[in-house]
Amino acid sequence: MKMFSRKPLLVLILILAIAFIYTSLPRAWYEKSTYGTELPQSALLPPVVKNNLSKFILDTAQNAQAVVILHDEKIVLEVGDTEKLINCHSARKSIMSLLIGIAKEKGFLTLNETLGVLGIDESKMPLTPQEKSATIRDLLMARSGVYLPAEAETDFAKAHRPKREQYKPGEFFFYNNFDFNVLGAILEKKTGKTIGEFMEKYLAEPLGMQEFAPSNIVYGNPWPVRSDNSDYRVYWMYLSARDFARVGELVAQKGKWNNKQIVSAQWIEESTKMYTDSLDESMWPFDGYSYLWWLDKDNNTIWADGYGGQFLLIDAARNLVLSQRNFTGNSLITSGLFQLKKKRDGSRRQLMYVYDHMKNFISGTSGN
Repeated sequence: MKMFSRKPLLVLILILAIAFIYTSLPRAWYEKSTYGTELPQSALLPPVVKNNLSKFILDTAQNAQAVVILHDEKIVLEVGDTEKLINCHSARKSIMSLLIGIAKEKGFLTLNETLGVLGIDESKMPLTPQEKSATIRDLLMARSGVYLPAEAETDFAKAHRPKREQYKPGEFFFYNNFDFNVLGAILEKKTGKTIGEFMEKYLAEPLGMQEFAPSNIVYGNPWPVRSDNSDYRVYWMYLSARDFARVGELVAQKGKWNNKQIVSAQWIEESTKMYTDSLDESMWPFDGYSYLWWLDKDNNTIWADGYGGQFLLIDAARNLVLSQRNFTGNSLITSGLFQLKKKRDGSRRQLMYVYDHMKNFISGTSGN
């Protein structure tokens, strides 16, 4: 009888153990890349300024747990765990802009290809002929005119989604995850590689990223049950703060890294032009949107912006890049714990404070 009575308890313990292991498994595994290169240190900042900025960042560590500042491919300031893999969230979209540009230049795709030609459709809510006329360029500008549910879309997008066919492709800016998720699917379809494989070959390896592997690109939300009606999965990019900064430096230097052209200067120029302006004041300091990049006209800067405080600030005139990261979880349990925080999103103002101080030491005369 004793052995029999213990069976339910043992089964319960086993179930709990399996559940704990499942919820604790990281989505992206940390590993050093074989092609990674160390970034040299810069003596640009006086020690006193460096210490003061480091202290400010650490004092606001709830929303800025890692910061890397680069100038001329050298580390000016490094604070926090800059090797830790952190989800880029929506900043993934800016990296996708670079990947699409590279794919275009390699002859894998053209920006005028339509969803219809590409075979993009939804099984539960088929696209209309008008929606299928949207091009890759429309997706890059968040102007596809396709207003359907998408994986990992925000509550704002759900509440403000226009009616289907309310606007034609190219007419109206709507920050819609359908566009961004489909771009990932198109990249994979046209190149025959996963996003991670393509990114490693054409971006991570040329930049000498130190903590990258194709498995850093993770598909779907961490939750076991999908909550959308779309055929196109969200793709998350897990990058360290210092590898994230390299992406910004590439843009600041018009597509060059270590004197090698990784993506053309023409693409950098085209993809960072303003195609949408007059954004809501809540988007400060952003004035406009380009090909998946946010723009600040007042400071002439380019931004990648992701949930939880994932920011990349690029001042091309000064060849200055600021990468800010905030850990939002890398497993089901750590992602859930992050959701319990009262203040989850990082502040752009904190990074702008650091940026304003940096401008005093660098003139806007970069020759790149």
